[in-house]
Amino acid sequence: MVTARKSTVPYPPDRVPAPPPRQPDPIIHAGQSIKDWLNHYWQKLNLPANELNRLAITQDRQEYMRWTGKRLQSMVLGCYCYLPAPRLPAHTSTRGRKPALTMPLPTFEEALQLHLPSHRHLIFIEPDMQPQSIEVTVAHELIHLADRVNGTPRRHRHHGYDSIAADEAAITGYGLEELRRLLHEESVRREGMRRQRRPIRYLYECPNCGKQYPRTRRYAQAVSCSKCDKTYNSRYRLALRV
Repeated sequence: MVTARKSTVPYPPDRVPAPPPRQPDPIIHAGQSIKDWLNHYWQKLNLPANELNRLAITQDRQEYMRWTGKRLQSMVLGCYCYLPAPRLPAHTSTRGRKPALTMPLPTFEEALQLHLPSHRHLIFIEPDMQPQSIEVTVAHELIHLADRVNGTPRRHRHHGYDSIAADEAAITGYGLEELRRLLHEESVRREGMRRQRRPIRYLYECPNCGKQYPRTRRYAQAVSCSKCDKTYNSRYRLALRV
């Protein structure tokens, strides 16, 4: 689908992230099974213990969006977000002044450490999934966390078929085909739930190749078939089927 003209209305900016205050232990707004799988795969991935109090997990989409300041698509089953440490305010110039004598901060005191600016690991896990899917989703998001801790963050090239999927199979013991089957089943279930809330009401079709474009709402402007031409072309303008 290609629009006749680009919209001049900007996308709404992301909200300011508002992660929960750090605690001595990880913040887990989730069921017991997620706590158990977190402990299990944290150890299997040899993740450092000092990252635990920077971790927060939730199964509430709205809460996760408040934490990260970003939208979460309805089809997402799990998500990991790394928040870098907030920048400290710039200090005024001290030229011509003697530096004040200060005592070194006792960084060994855990209570004080919790109030220092720090990066955060934020994870969302969809609650309405099969137990096996919840397990592999926890493992999957912790692989992303491990990549970040190790300084080698990766992006997905193709869910279920890339190096992250291979690592997921190795750490969970499930075969790649089994992981792909679980992903497909959960995606189909989520799509069904989404269609119950927002059913397909309109069907557009290309007059040239016949490709169909299902829609929950009408297009607000003229659009053409992206398969026939990557730029807008009135010859391939989509027609609404009655």
